[in-house]
Parts: sequence; structure tokens; C-alpha cells
Amino acid sequence: MNDAFLCACRGEPVEHTPVWLKRQAGRYLPEFMAIYRKMGFLNMCRTAEIAAEVTIQPVDIIGVDAAIIFSDITTTVVPMGMHLEYDDRRGPYYPDPISCAADVDRLIVPDASDDGLSFVYDAIRICAAELAGRVPLIGFAGAPLAMASFMVEGAMSRNYIKLRRMMFSDQATFLKLMDKITQHTTNYLRAQAAAGAQALMLFDSFAGIIGPLDFEELNLPFIERTFTDLQDTGVPLIYFGLGAHASLSKLSHCGADVISIDFGLSLSRAIKTLGEGVSVQGNLDPFVLFQSRDQIEKRVKATLAEGKAARGHVFNLGHGVMPGTPVDGVRAMVDAVHAHG
Repeated sequence: MNDAFLCACRGEPVEHTPVWLKRQAGRYLPEFMAIYRKMGFLNMCRTAEIAAEVTIQPVDIIGVDAAIIFSDITTTVVPMGMHLEYDDRRGPYYPDPISCAADVDRLIVPDASDDGLSFVYDAIRICAAELAGRVPLIGFAGAPLAMASFMVEGAMSRNYIKLRRMMFSDQATFLKLMDKITQHTTNYLRAQAAAGAQALMLFDSFAGIIGPLDFEELNLPFIERTFTDLQDTGVPLIYFGLGAHASLSKLSHCGADVISIDFGLSLSRAIKTLGEGVSVQGNLDPFVLFQSRDQIEKRVKATLAEGKAARGHVFNLGHGVMPGTPVDGVRAMVDAVHAHG
């Protein structure tokens, strides 16, 4: 088995720098789009066989060193009592968002054995079986703040006014919401590991919407609690906090084995701040993949050079693959990492 990804996560020696991409199963692939046009996004997520198929596509097509289960963070909290819909303009959205303490009170923390997310666990089991002896499989969830953002705003937001208003004007309600989400997210990730996920990643997609003091008081404790409760799974734990640059020194002790760095910060600076206790993941700008093969190779080599200072380096983008990214550009990146890493 190609276990370079798992070794790099743990800071163990590797024969080559492993590479995978956030959103590597996605709309840039014609094979993905053929299924998407027939089924629609939520049906793809909720059909285990299809989710497994598109999870494995990038391994076969692009040659990445790890697969990440195809799902969407917005589906996670449906069992808590959130109604989820989807359209091509808005993407996933909750038509009845959380707005007050009573809405938080009605949310439940379902038992993991009957949480309505079996389609995710079934997809993981299928992938784990089909990828056995090939590459590791990553499970993931949205971090508590990311999920609270969606649940309060109802969908993606430009400025997150509703969430931030709740954080500061009704902090008790906000903290109760974060507590419930943390309980459910921990159960969900633990179930993914039990189903066969060999690493677990927490996506904190809106971590940068608050300053470092508020991040460390209102968000970091829930990240730490999640990772503490998952330590006994024995799998590498990865944290990605988009924009949380000022809190990197604190994140080095959050309980994750790997801190994923976005493209807004130099990898060498991040490594210096984090220290030797964690591995890093990242952090090529996704739009580099629109450049020529030679330009991509040059940027890959520069990122690899910076990553050498880390305990372990998993090559990745500093965000997800953008829609319309040329498949040849993605292949060029993977090829360059394998050639020079």
C-alpha cells in the first residue's frame, strides 16, 4: 500500500512527499460532471455507491496519494433537526436557519448508531474495501464554527452578520449551539473511523471571520475538545482553519497531527510558527493550476522546498480545486510533486 500520506501525517520518514487535493472529487472532472448532471448533488452525496465511485475517480484519473470521501458538510447536521435543500444558484442551504435560543434548544444530538448518516458510513466501507492496498481514505466533517455559520446564516454568506451578532450579543445561545454541534461532529467522525476512514479532517472554512482573541475564546476550545475525544481512534487528525493565521501558535497544540495551511500564508512562516510537534499540509494557490505545466512545476518545487523544514509535509492546495480547473493542470501538479518530492 502507498502509505506515504499516513507516514507524513505522523512525521515518519517517507520515500516521496504525498499529495492529494481538497475537493479533488469535483466539478473539474468530466467523469464527475456526467454523474452530477444525471443525479444532482444531494442525491450523489446520499447514494453510497455513487459517493464511493466519485471518491475513487481522482485516484484512478489523477494519481493522488490519498482519497477523501465524497460528501458535503451541510448534510452532517440534518439529523440534528435541520432541513437541507439544494439548488444550483445557492448551493446547499437551510430554509429554516437557527435564529434564537429556542431553535438551539430543539436541536438534538442523535445517537451515532442511528443518526441518519449511514449513506456516508456505507460509502466509506465501499471505498475502504476498494482502495485496500492502494491509498488511504480520509474522512471529514465541518468544524463546529463552520457548521454554526451555515446553520445560523442558512447558506454561504458574504459577511456572516447573523452569526457574529449571535456570538457577541447572545453568547450563551452561541456556545450552546457550538456544544451540541461538537458532540454530534465527534460522534460522526468517530463513526467514520469505525467504518474504515484512516485519517480524519476537520474543515473550519470560516475560521478567519473573527479575530484571534475571539477565535481562541469562542472557537478553539471546541476544536481542542473534538480532537481530544478522537485521540483513541488511533488515526491521524487534520485541522484546516481558513484564515486563522494569527492563531497558528495556539493551533500547534490543538490535538491535530497535521495543520493544513491556506494559500494566504507562506508555508515556511507557518512551519516556523507551528514548531516541530505537528506536520503541515498545503499550500499551493489553487489558481496556479490554470498556468502552464512549466509554471506549475516551478511553483510546486518552491512549495516542496519550503515544506522540507516541517516534521512532515503533505502536499495540497491552500484551498479546494476551483470549478473549471484544467484536468491537465491538476495532473501536472501531481506529476511534479511525485517527480520532485
